[in-house]
Amino acid sequence: MKLPQIGLLICNSGSSNSGALTGAAALELIKELGGDRVGICSLPALVHEIPRQVATARNLKHLIVIDGCRNACAKKVAEKLSLFAGRYLNLEDDLKIGKLGPFSTFQYSVEDVQKVKEAIRARIGELV
Repeated sequence: MKLPQIGLLICNSGSSNSGALTGAAALELIKELGGDRVGICSLPALVHEIPRQVATARNLKHLIVIDGCRNACAKKVAEKLSLFAGRYLNLEDDLKIGKLGPFSTFQYSVEDVQKVKEAIRARIGELV
């Protein structure tokens, strides 16, 4: 298995607008950039400390952690596993995109997706 240069550890929670937005933006950006350059780490596998997934995350050249809200779930997982994130993005804190709460999955705009994509793209640019 060939690892991408950059791994994204994203919230990607489908229960809220901000969590769903992290996943939507990351998927669109990876499609544009190509999966050989940037890939998504499995947050559920890392939460459960699946050895292969933890080893894969540790072997990435660069890691960017992306959270949808101030709960910072993805960041907490990375810290628990001692995964070094070269860059961090929190939609609430950094982009002022408010979390609307549970069951707000699709309550974000095309402009929100573009804003998050550009913020991720900028962090990628800082690493390579």
